[in-house]
Amino acid sequence: MEIDELKDELVKLKQCNYTLKKERLKYRELFNWANDAILLFKFSNTNDPIIITEANTAACKHFGYKYEELIGKTNLDIDSQETALRGPEIVSNLVAKGHEVLEIAHRNKNGESIPVEINHKLIYLGGDTMIISVIRDITIRKKNEQELKESLEREKQLRETLENEISQRITFTRALVHELKTPLTSMLATSELLSKNLAEEPNLSYMKCLYAGIQDLNLRIDELLDIARGEVGLLRLECEPLNIYELLKDIDEIMNPVFESNSQKLTISIQNPLPVVVADYKRLKQVILNLLDNAAKYTPWGGNISLTAGINHNNLEVEVKDNGKGMSPEEIGALFHLYSRSHKKGTPSGLGIGLALSKMIIDLHEGEITVKSKVGEGSAFTFSIPLRPKAK
Repeated sequence: MEIDELKDELVKLKQCNYTLKKERLKYRELFNWANDAILLFKFSNTNDPIIITEANTAACKHFGYKYEELIGKTNLDIDSQETALRGPEIVSNLVAKGHEVLEIAHRNKNGESIPVEINHKLIYLGGDTMIISVIRDITIRKKNEQELKESLEREKQLRETLENEISQRITFTRALVHELKTPLTSMLATSELLSKNLAEEPNLSYMKCLYAGIQDLNLRIDELLDIARGEVGLLRLECEPLNIYELLKDIDEIMNPVFESNSQKLTISIQNPLPVVVADYKRLKQVILNLLDNAAKYTPWGGNISLTAGINHNNLEVEVKDNGKGMSPEEIGALFHLYSRSHKKGTPSGLGIGLALSKMIIDLHEGEITVKSKVGEGSAFTFSIPLRPKAK
């Protein structure tokens, strides 16, 4: 009876050994199929090196050792010099925390340094204290990070260079405007004084013409500085509640002599009542004057020009329409772009600064400016801006 029981126990023991061996092979297979390198270290104390007791296939490939070569090595054999110096500190932190993820550098069989991210944990197996480390090669990630860092540094240098060039450009433009304005100021004052005191013709007409020309030149110089500011985002608005009736009355008084000299007729139509608009008085005036000045230049002697103002979907909408030469689709496409202007024979010369500046100003008001035109049928410029700017 006892012999039979021993036989049964022996059979059971063999079955257990077979099952255990089978499970061990299964887990070894899974262990070796892992993409990341995995090492198992035996730990004794924080001052002694930790010894490799197990390694998967990925770990052997990572370090360049055969399995038999890797087993028995310590962390000092596989860590870079810098990491090896930190070894006791790294192990002490792990013992204190039980688990840690950090970036270090390994050294392979050829002595090459490999940046890695290790995820290691303190575990207990059969009464022994062990450390399991899952190792991921981050060479590509580090390379990408370095390239990104270098790209950001280049971008920073380019931005600083651009900002310096912009600053120099603004400084130059201001200096240029100052140099032009200095003699112009005295010319403007003198011509204004003479035009008021001269009584005899044709000298009075000549002086008025000279005064108007100097005023126009003064305006163009101001536009030059505004354009320079606008190109680099330094053009600012000073918005306040304004009365459109007063604005258009002011504009009519300024432009009336121009239209009279060309025998042109300006018709102004304003919606009544018209609410108060919050906008930059000076800049809005600048836009409308530019549009009317363009209309006067491109409309023949005796032509008709209209200015209409009203409300459309909570926007102030202003239209300047003429019966001048009109424009082709190609010419319309070039409008509102700096230094672009029609060079057709018989058209006024210029750089197109006025329309480009007008678009900048309307954009700053969060509005829109458009044009409709056909050759021989005149042009209609329309801009719309919110009655009140959006809260920021």
